[in-house]
Amino acid sequence: MKIKQTYKTAAICAAFLTIWMISGSLVEEENFTKSDSSLDTLSSVTILNSKAIDKSKILKSSGFTEADKFVQVRAELSGRVISRPAKQGDFVEKGDLICQLYIAGREAYPKIVAPFSGYLESLRVDEGDFLNTGAVCASLIDPDPMLLVADIAEKDIAQIELGSEASAKLISGRLITGNVSFIASSADKNTRTFRVEISVDNKDRTIRDGVSAEIYIKGKEEPAHKISPAILALNDQGKLGVRTVTPDNTVEFREIKILEDTNNGMWVSGLGKDARIITLGQEYVFQGQTVNVKETFSPEA
Repeated sequence: MKIKQTYKTAAICAAFLTIWMISGSLVEEENFTKSDSSLDTLSSVTILNSKAIDKSKILKSSGFTEADKFVQVRAELSGRVISRPAKQGDFVEKGDLICQLYIAGREAYPKIVAPFSGYLESLRVDEGDFLNTGAVCASLIDPDPMLLVADIAEKDIAQIELGSEASAKLISGRLITGNVSFIASSADKNTRTFRVEISVDNKDRTIRDGVSAEIYIKGKEEPAHKISPAILALNDQGKLGVRTVTPDNTVEFREIKILEDTNNGMWVSGLGKDARIITLGQEYVFQGQTVNVKETFSPEA
């Protein structure tokens, strides 16, 4: 009888022990689950409260100078040159005589005149030369204004407007400025780029035609923030951006576009007028996580 009671007591103890172990395990699991979920709020980051300023993307392109007007003046009738009053390099006014011809048998004296005011870049005939119909008498150039010609990629052409400010560094090192005067409506079929012309004052004729240049065009203004390149990140799709926090301190990824890279920071767009940008701890947080924040403020604010 005692043996049976001992078995009964042992069974009861074993049952309690099992219940205790199971309950302890459940408590630990519950605690672990709570601790695991609480990680969402344990991470701390430093953020920059940044206010945007309007800034433009600077579009860079290799290009060249091109005279606004440069034509070859041709003979409309065949004849012999009997007069050539101007010489190469002379400035002529619109309508000035360049060459006069004599047509034998017709006793006619047709004139070849300047179609616009400019400089005789070349004068290919002498008195006594015979010109056939369509032959070149002279090349006439009007170098003011001088044009800067750039080929702009299709992804950037929407940034440019007529009148946009532009500058260029010539192969000589000289810096010149002007404004966009023409934007092509059709892309080059081979390069998929658009021709853009910038008009530059050249009354002193110091800018020559056909000179290589590095051209910089100011794009449309948009809200921009200044950040350190060290905080840039890529999302799962490989898009470039930064991590920010919402007003309720939730982490989010914001795709950005680089407008200008300077020695003391990078100007980017895509963050709106105001942004809470994570500057420290961004590598330890993830999308949708709630974090504790330490706030700093932009010097521009």
